[in-house]
Amino acid sequence: MSADSLPRFLTHTGDNSAGNGGKGYFAGSLIHSSYAGFEPLNVVWPGVHATALAHQTNIAYFDQSASQIAGVGGDGGNWNAALGGSVGAFGSVGIGAIATGGNSAGNGGDGYFSGAMVHAPVAVYAPINIAVAGNNSSANADQTNNVVFDQSAFQMGGVGGDGGNGNAAIGGGLSVFETGYGPHLPIGWSGLSHGGMGSNVIASGDNHAGNGGDGYFYGGIVHASFALYYPINIAVAGYNSTAYAEQTNNVVFDQSAFQMAGVGGNGGNGNHAIGGTADIFSSIFDLIGSDVITTGNNSAGNGGNGHFSGSMIDIDVAIYVPINIAVAGYNSTAEAHQSNNVVFDQSTIQIAGIGGDGGHGNAALGGDFAMQLLSDLHLLDLA
Repeated sequence: MSADSLPRFLTHTGDNSAGNGGKGYFAGSLIHSSYAGFEPLNVVWPGVHATALAHQTNIAYFDQSASQIAGVGGDGGNWNAALGGSVGAFGSVGIGAIATGGNSAGNGGDGYFSGAMVHAPVAVYAPINIAVAGNNSSANADQTNNVVFDQSAFQMGGVGGDGGNGNAAIGGGLSVFETGYGPHLPIGWSGLSHGGMGSNVIASGDNHAGNGGDGYFYGGIVHASFALYYPINIAVAGYNSTAYAEQTNNVVFDQSAFQMAGVGGNGGNGNHAIGGTADIFSSIFDLIGSDVITTGNNSAGNGGNGHFSGSMIDIDVAIYVPINIAVAGYNSTAEAHQSNNVVFDQSTIQIAGIGGDGGHGNAALGGDFAMQLLSDLHLLDLA
């Protein structure tokens, strides 16, 4: 290369990325509105001197669960490498910028959500069992119900993807060698020769490995479940009669919900973001006048930020009204037995605007920087 200064130009060894998760965008609304109606009716009406029996057995299962996912960034891949190339320059250099790549490996994509998610199931269960006996008769009304209401929901919007694991983003090395001639100057001289480096920026990569994507959420998440269960069991006996009304109910109401929005993805584990090495060798007449020398803006396994703006609503309504009636006439016997086992599960987990956790076992290291201003002969003379 000529001893004259090179013209200013941009040296760039690639904007590198490997295994990064794609971004997720959502604009609109997700609606899950289910309706289930179960209304069995069992009626017996006997005449005089007769026996009336009304038996009803019901096994009902309502599954109205929903899984709604929108605006979720993809997870970053694992064991990826994004490497910037090396830059070597010989002679007097006047470069405007030298960079060895904007490296990223295994980062999770951002998630964007704008709109509304609605989960509003309705379940109605109304069995009716009636037995009416005439004079000198017997009335038996038996009812057995096993019912499960599953109206749970999983709603997730605007969640950033998790960063991958075991990734490496490494900036390439930078080496600049110059020579010059002139009289020996004392130590501490700070002037620059006309042939020295005058670079504005020297960088060895903007490195990112395994960082979690940010989560953005705007809108509302609504979980509004409604369950109505009212079994009716009636036995009415006439004069000198016997009336039995027995009712057994085993009911489970599951209206739990898990809602997550605007949550930043977690940073990956075991990642490395390392800036490349900068080696600069110059004679006494060719000192450096660079504005910036950097060995990388390194980050590895950082958790993404969480952003939430809107509302999260969980409204669960469960009505359970069993009715058991036995009415006997004069000189009669009336028995009404009712056994109920009811479980109401209306728990809710709501997470919004939470930043992701940082990864574990990650390393973000700046590269080495070495600069020699005097040649070996000058060092020997000054010693």
